Amino acid sequence: VYIQEHNHGQGAHPDWALTVMHAGQAYELQAENVDTERAEKEWKRELEAYSEKAYELYEKALEVFQAQVEANEPDVDVANVVHAMGNVHNIRGEHMEALRKYKYALEQKLKIYGDDDVSVAWTKNNIGNAFQGMYKLDDAIKWYSEALATVTTTFGADHPEVAHVHWNLALCYQTKGEVDAQKRKLGWHSRWPFTLFSQGAKRRLIHEGDDFTKMDKHLHHAFDVFVKRLGEDHVSTQRATQAIMAMRELIRD
Repeated sequence: VYIQEHNHGQGAHPDWALTVMHAGQAYELQAENVDTERAEKEWKRELEAYSEKAYELYEKALEVFQAQVEANEPDVDVANVVHAMGNVHNIRGEHMEALRKYKYALEQKLKIYGDDDVSVAWTKNNIGNAFQGMYKLDDAIKWYSEALATVTTTFGADHPEVAHVHWNLALCYQTKGEVDAQKRKLGWHSRWPFTLFSQGAKRRLIHEGDDFTKMDKHLHHAFDVFVKRLGEDHVSTQRATQAIMAMRELIRD
């Protein structure tokens, strides 16, 4: 940013704005990866600080990008920075505002690239993230599935980026299955004499059903690709390994 300001001045050149946006992405990444294994007040304060800085930089970049655009013409840089602002809202748990930002970015990208572009797919994936955050799981699955179709066609089934969408779908089906299992439990498990057995049967209920079959498929696809392409020590592989071990424990019991 300092070099761009030295060459072009502050806030007057698209290259400066692009660099500022990238700096915002660094703060966004920090916010997304805040260590939550400590006092809640402490990590929430840190998340807020990183996310506020990211958003501040995104707003500065957006102002410059919008100044370069005539009328309501779609613009790639505007779409990308608005998408990034949606990420910050999602990290903060502000899923409805994230959804608004993502849908605006998607509208811009569709006009520029059409429906089969990878950038469009990533925005669809993040729309899925926002819906999953709101527990609108069928909507999330719809958007994830559209994203998966595009990235699979573009990269092939064994690409790590494709595996990440499989991972998102696995998480979504896991949550959907747990919600449905809880509904089943409330439907008959809370009535005597079933209350006597509800605690022991709870885990069995959770992993049953079509949603958990789909979760298993997407989870193993993600795991296999992560191991093959990223290695056993990568954080994505370790996270998927823990999920598979937890699922096996569930089934064993």
